[in-house]
Amino acid sequence: MPHRDRPHRDRPHRPRDRPPDSHRPEPGPVPDPAARLAALTRRLDEACRRAGRPLGSVTLVAVSKYRSRDAVAAALDAGQRDFAESRVQEARAKWPQLRARHPGVRLHLVGPLQTNKATAAVTGFDTLHSVDRPSLAAALAAAMARTGRRPDCFVQVNTGDEPQKSGVPLDGADAFLKECRDVHGLPVVGLMCLPPAGRDPRPHFRLLRSLAAAHGLAGLSMGMSDDFEAAVAEGATVIRVGRALFGPRPRRAGGPPGTR
Repeated sequence: MPHRDRPHRDRPHRPRDRPPDSHRPEPGPVPDPAARLAALTRRLDEACRRAGRPLGSVTLVAVSKYRSRDAVAAALDAGQRDFAESRVQEARAKWPQLRARHPGVRLHLVGPLQTNKATAAVTGFDTLHSVDRPSLAAALAAAMARTGRRPDCFVQVNTGDEPQKSGVPLDGADAFLKECRDVHGLPVVGLMCLPPAGRDPRPHFRLLRSLAAAHGLAGLSMGMSDDFEAAVAEGATVIRVGRALFGPRPRRAGGPPGTR
C-alpha cells in the first residue's frame, strides 16, 4: 500500500525565531552535568561490553529540547558534543552562541519537521532523524541542492503503527526508502524509531535492525533514557538521552513534565 502523506503537518510557521511561550524552559537548578555524564558514559560502556561491542561504537546524543542555555552549557563544559533539538525555532534561538563558544558540536533534529522549515533544518543541523514522508523528502532534497549542505538523514519508522505517532508506516517503509534514495538522492544513513510507550521495546529494535539490514543501512537511532541498554544490545549506533543526563524535563505550560 503506498505511503500516505500527512499534509496537516505543514502548518504556517510562527513569525518569530524563538520557541513559543508554552515550550520555553522554566528556570530551575541545573543538575551536576559532569557527574551525570560520567554515570551515563559508564552505563553506555557497560552496555557495549555486555553486547560484545567496542567502546565508543555508539554515539550518545543529549536531547536538549526545552532545556535552558545554562543546562546545555554545563553539559558542553563537561565534554558532551552531540545534542538534539525537536524544534527548528528553538535551536535557532539557543545554539548560535553556544556553537561559537564550543567547536565540534554536532546538532541533531529529532522532532517532526514541517516542509516550510526544510531549508532551516538543512542549514542548522548536522543530522536529521525524522524523515518520514514524501513531501518532506522532496523539500529536503531541494534545500540541499540550494544550499550545498547534506546533513545525514535517518528515516523514522513507526514500528508500532501508532496512528498518533510520526514515522513512515511499516507497510510503506520499503517504498519510501527507495524514493528517498533513488528519486531524491537523500543521504540516508539509517533508520530511527520510537517504540510504543509501556511495551517491551526489544521487538521494535529488532524489527528496525532487520529493516535497516535489508536496505544496507548501518545506522540505527534508537534507545532513550529508560531503554538504551536494550537498544545497544540490539545494535543501536545512536542513542538519544535527555532525562538521564539533564534530570526531569522542566514542566511546560498546560501539561505535565516530560518523562523521556
